[in-house]
Order: sequence, then C-alpha cells, then structure tokens
Amino acid sequence: MADAIASPTDRIHSPRIWMIVGSCLVFAIGVKLLPYLLTATGIQAEWYSQSFLWSFTPYLAVCLFAGALLGNRWAACGIVFASLLLGDLGIWAISGHFNWAFYPSLPVMYCCMLAVVVLGYQMRAGGTWAGAVTMGMVASVGYFAVTNFFSWISLPEYTKDANGLVQCYVMAIPFFRNMFMGTIFYTAILFSPAMLRLAVPKSKLAELHSNPSHVTSR
Repeated sequence: MADAIASPTDRIHSPRIWMIVGSCLVFAIGVKLLPYLLTATGIQAEWYSQSFLWSFTPYLAVCLFAGALLGNRWAACGIVFASLLLGDLGIWAISGHFNWAFYPSLPVMYCCMLAVVVLGYQMRAGGTWAGAVTMGMVASVGYFAVTNFFSWISLPEYTKDANGLVQCYVMAIPFFRNMFMGTIFYTAILFSPAMLRLAVPKSKLAELHSNPSHVTSR
C-alpha cells in the first residue's frame, strides 16, 4: 500500500498527514453530533430517528486510516481517543443528558475503536485498496459483535438469556447496516490511490519509484 512509502518517522512528523487525519476526525465528530444538533433544533423528533442515517459513520474507516498513516501507534490511538472523548462531551453539552454520552458500555466502544487503530497500523507495511476495504468490513463486524454483546450484559431491557442476546443483536441490525455501509464507503475513499497520493509527499513517491527496496517500515 502506498502508505508504506514513508517511514514511520517521516509519517508522524509530516504536517500533511496530521492535517488529513485531523480533518477526517473533525468530520467524524461532526457526523456523530449531527443527529443531536438536529434534535436540539427541532428538525427531527428524536436523536435516534431512523429518518437520519446517524450510524452511517466514518469513524471505523478513519481509525484504520489514522493507524495506517501515522507512524506511531500511540499517537494514532491518542488522537482518536481525544476525538471520541470530545464528541461525547459534545453530545452531553448539546443534549443535556449525561447518560446519552457516557453509558456503561462506552469503555468497550472506546477499546474497540482503538483496536481498529492498531489494526490499521498493521497495514502500514503494504496491502491493496481492496484489502483495506476488506479490513473495514472485518472491523465493522467485529465492532458490532463485541459492542452489542456488552450492551446485552449492561442494559436492563434485555433478559440475560439466549433470547435477550438474540433480541439485542436483532435490534442493532439497522444501525449495523448503516455502520457497515458507511465504513465501506469511507474506507474506499480514504484508501483510494488519489487520497494516498495526496497524503504521501511527492518526494517519497519518487523515492519509492527510484528504489522500491530502499523504503521500509518498522
């Protein structure tokens, strides 16, 4: 994959990389807050309204992208964690409901997002556009399976038996569908050749073309 063109040190210190990743995270926060803003202004009746595809989110794709493009996994995890926290604080500020922003299974969601960042970091040494999209699909399914399992454990409305577990997953299918489609859509854009050419400095592209074996990744 083209993100392997720059070494980890080059990538983490590249203002262009930070600007692109930061812009993607700001956009992801905006998508996360939009349904709450629409509800607060009376445009839609409920923040979870099906009339707004609020779970058509770029977050998993951006997590993969941050992990793949930033040379330091701790920096990638840190900036993603900060954006998640900022978004949840925004939900609290807009809605006035602390429990809408900070709920019992939230730490699990954070851990899943950071795991996707680490998954993206493993892609830094090479890969294909199709491989990145496939990785986005895997991340979506894994996120759905893990987060809803812990929702079943923590939420009182689900009985703690097989029926309750099945009900929890069935109720989450519409949101999973939107998240899955959103992840594929945004992963396809972020890992497209055009985006990677924009993210990687031309000098690094020239270096790869002139001596492909010279460019390595830690």
